[in-house]
Amino acid sequence: MTLWLEAHPSPTTPLTEQPVIRVIVANQKGGVGKTFISSGMAQALAEAGHRVLIVDYDPQGHLTAELGFEDLMYEDDVETLLMHMDGTAKGDIHDLLVALDHERFGERLHLLPASDDAFLRDVALSKVSFSEAALERALEPLENDYDIIIIDGPPSLGLNMDTALYYVRRRDGELSDRSGVITPVWANKASHRAFRLLRSQMEDLCRKGRITVDYLGLVINAYDSRRGRLVKEDRDQWERSSSPAVLAVIGDLKEGREAADGEIPLLEYAPDSEHAQAMRDLAKELAV
Repeated sequence: MTLWLEAHPSPTTPLTEQPVIRVIVANQKGGVGKTFISSGMAQALAEAGHRVLIVDYDPQGHLTAELGFEDLMYEDDVETLLMHMDGTAKGDIHDLLVALDHERFGERLHLLPASDDAFLRDVALSKVSFSEAALERALEPLENDYDIIIIDGPPSLGLNMDTALYYVRRRDGELSDRSGVITPVWANKASHRAFRLLRSQMEDLCRKGRITVDYLGLVINAYDSRRGRLVKEDRDQWERSSSPAVLAVIGDLKEGREAADGEIPLLEYAPDSEHAQAMRDLAKELAV
């Protein structure tokens, strides 16, 4: 009986500790709101009490600039995320982080800024052994410090994207649909084409690497029904899709643009806005 009980533990036994939640906000198409969604969700999660790291993995560095840290992208004689990925860094990756010191976030929200060598990432990683795991190797020392790590993905496919997709794969023993991919889209044909390209790359990586990457959902961004019948039809097409599900439809409102232009976090600039509430609703989806 003792042997049987050991082999069949009570269902009330707590699950083993789950890895940190890892999410990439990704789409091959630029301009659909990856940075807006990444930043907003991270802010809402930190506001709710979670320890959050947001990684600006887009070589263009929009997230870093919109949060007021653009100068950090061009500092000389400092190590970068790429150096920690290709193994040339000598320092501690914690030294790269900056905190958003607004009281609302309670010192729980940190940024790993972009750097001006990020455009070289595909070329540099092509020379790294098992390059798909390069981002994971770089970020591993940070994982115990956070509940959730959000990657603001690049607007392109290739090795740069593969490393990020590999990082958010379902790890051994991890629950399904805990880490994975969120894709912002617009209600137009270009977003449908871009989504198919990204999904094809994900499936190829999963097949060749024998891994599973969970699709957490879509976010229809900058939606305005006044743009006509085709926009409504495209939205309906997204919502009819059984997988991945549409997590939210966010209107084309001014607060997000104004916050970005002013280099102020959205939840600090317009905490009571419809945009801010949409980010809080998305954060609840991740933090379940």
